[in-house]
Amino acid sequence: MLDENQLKEKLIPFAQNDFHCADPAAAAALVTDMLEHNGSLDSELRDDLIYSALATWVTVDDCLGEDALRLILQTALDDRHMFHRIGETGADSVFRRSFSVLLLPLILHRHRARPFLAPAEVAGIKDGVLRFLHEELDHRGFVEGPGWAHAVAHAADALEELARCPEMGAADLGELLAAVRAVICDPERIYAFGEEERLATAVLSILRRQILPDAALAEWVHAFADTVREVESPPQKFILRANVKNFLQSLYFRLQWTFPDRFLSEAIDRALFRINPYANRSAD
Repeated sequence: MLDENQLKEKLIPFAQNDFHCADPAAAAALVTDMLEHNGSLDSELRDDLIYSALATWVTVDDCLGEDALRLILQTALDDRHMFHRIGETGADSVFRRSFSVLLLPLILHRHRARPFLAPAEVAGIKDGVLRFLHEELDHRGFVEGPGWAHAVAHAADALEELARCPEMGAADLGELLAAVRAVICDPERIYAFGEEERLATAVLSILRRQILPDAALAEWVHAFADTVREVESPPQKFILRANVKNFLQSLYFRLQWTFPDRFLSEAIDRALFRINPYANRSAD
């Protein structure tokens, strides 16, 4: 097993060629070591080298065989990676969890381009991501020193790729929407590192499938406002309202710009009105 410095030495030549894979066998030979160090506190190794290399090899060059792709998938989902000491907050373990869930969008992207996963495997990825979002409590974005943790944003990217998979039916998409709402309706932490935009991107991919009825979507939107109105105590009410407002506003304008939907836009408008404490005040 290579140590971190040895792995860096192996990956830097790939980086000098924008990670393009001139030697697929050499790339595949490094995958196990890369998975072992994907939670490194060295952001250059973790983010700039390991993740960048895998993203290029899987989604751009498509130079890894199915055995290597399944190794990445199975490793990412296991208890030593996505669920490594899950439930901890403020600890270094989040980097391994977060950068493991970030591998799933790569695998799903490749699967959509050239299918190789069975429907049960795609369903297993969905179950893993939903479990991750339910159990992950460390919602830090950027951490001074080690860099990006960003567990929520990385999981949002996985939701977005799942939503694009034809294996996901209406019931599955409903589960993804429920997970988004649960994450946004967190009264303990304000999301300040673009998480709401990444989650809105996932929702837009769900909407583009056009298989969920308008009534179900409107109910989902109004449930955000219901949750805000149910909480009375500060600071939770203010944190919750900020998260919901930021997310719904992001989704509203993204709809206007990329996927106009008058019915859903009107539902979001009503929900935002309901949670705005100044909406019913007359001008002085």
